[in-house]
Amino acid sequence: MPPFKIASLALLTVLLTGCASEPLRRIDALSASPAPLQTSADSAEQALATAPSCCASLRELPYQPVPVNFSGEVRIDASAPAFAFDSGKSFFRAFQLPAASKSFEIRLYSQAGDTVLAPNAMLLDSQFRVTRLLGAEDFVYAPASGFKGDSLDARLRVDRLYPDNPGNEHYLVLYTSEAQMRGQTVIEHPAKAFARALGNEAPNIPDPVARHAPVGVIKMVLIEDKVAGQQANTYVPPFSIGREMGNQLPSVPAPAVLPETQAYYRQGIDAALANRDLERALRLADEAARVGDASAKAYLLERIQIR
Repeated sequence: MPPFKIASLALLTVLLTGCASEPLRRIDALSASPAPLQTSADSAEQALATAPSCCASLRELPYQPVPVNFSGEVRIDASAPAFAFDSGKSFFRAFQLPAASKSFEIRLYSQAGDTVLAPNAMLLDSQFRVTRLLGAEDFVYAPASGFKGDSLDARLRVDRLYPDNPGNEHYLVLYTSEAQMRGQTVIEHPAKAFARALGNEAPNIPDPVARHAPVGVIKMVLIEDKVAGQQANTYVPPFSIGREMGNQLPSVPAPAVLPETQAYYRQGIDAALANRDLERALRLADEAARVGDASAKAYLLERIQIR
């Protein structure tokens, strides 16, 4: 391996490794299964109950940079920081997403055994405003298959079509909720999985149940688009209704659009019109309206009339 690559990997290890535990650990093979936590659900619940909240706001969370095309495990254990989310106090891990990249997909697999962490995922823009919330309806149970164990899985896309857009999603927080911790997940019995793999009828035996816990291991995979400028098909613009993967954000008024956001869309509309690309100008005006710039379409109409 070239020396500069070795140095880069060493720096990445320093950036992504915590002092008390390994919150984020790269694994080489996509099929590799993260190592389970040794903490019991009861002791983890006791630790969470006594853990102080690390921060006063989402802006102050300890965000760790994660590189594009990362494949590894996120360990949310009793040594992780805790925060009082709207859904209740939870251990969490927070990440700064790649900014200078093409659009990419994030795949999350919360590993299930005797217990499982039923995840929530929160995405925030550059101003630490929540853009999307994924919860119980978004993480779907997937039975063990091949080298992959039982897990609660979710997939989402992060748009980088306009890299300088201040409304782009920059941060990801993984945690759980008080409601999630009271639940459980039915796991397919290994004998049934084996029979299914052989094409045989599954035996009539009860399935085990995984108790939801405040700690767990989530495998996280980032996959960058192969084609530059490829549109993320399921991207939900900031402050939209947010029905990504069945998710719906609470109905709250959108905050006032920032001057730099308004200027960004104005410049983009002008550039598109200068290149006689009316379709792009319309798309920019529509996206600007969704992020709170209600006058963007009127601006576009005025510019067209001037021409």
